[in-house]
Amino acid sequence: MSSEFTPQEGSCSCYSNTYTVNNTPVGRFICHCTICQEFTGQAYNDVTVLLKSDVSELDIKKTLFQHWKMPPNINRGLCKYCHKPSIEMALGGNLILVPTTNYPDIAALPEPTMHLFYDSRVEDMDDDLPKYNGFVQSQAMIVKALAQGMFKRVASR
Repeated sequence: MSSEFTPQEGSCSCYSNTYTVNNTPVGRFICHCTICQEFTGQAYNDVTVLLKSDVSELDIKKTLFQHWKMPPNINRGLCKYCHKPSIEMALGGNLILVPTTNYPDIAALPEPTMHLFYDSRVEDMDDDLPKYNGFVQSQAMIVKALAQGMFKRVASR
């Protein structure tokens, strides 16, 4: 992937909810928590993390946001029509999480950097990515990765 990011229009699978991603995600990881499994209907959620300012033209009126766990750390949005993941929001909407399946050009994205909640996995993953278990370890590593991603972005300006 080059250092220059070409904006991509993300969407749910039926294109009822769309948005434009204008910057390289600050992180990408694979989450195996049971909430992500239920949310996506898949064994894991391969997701990118962006700052609110990285996303524009949000047309997500047809997204139904739900909370799977209290407190609502992440508002997870499913399309009202195709019932597939649309977009997720965290920290009061200041972080935007976009499932990689919602990008038209996944190859342009940074590679995933880790597996989270690996102890909840449905199947083993045959890769060299670090694998973190449980809430505390997984949360600590995502905070560290996001801080590193934001630091890289600031340093590259």
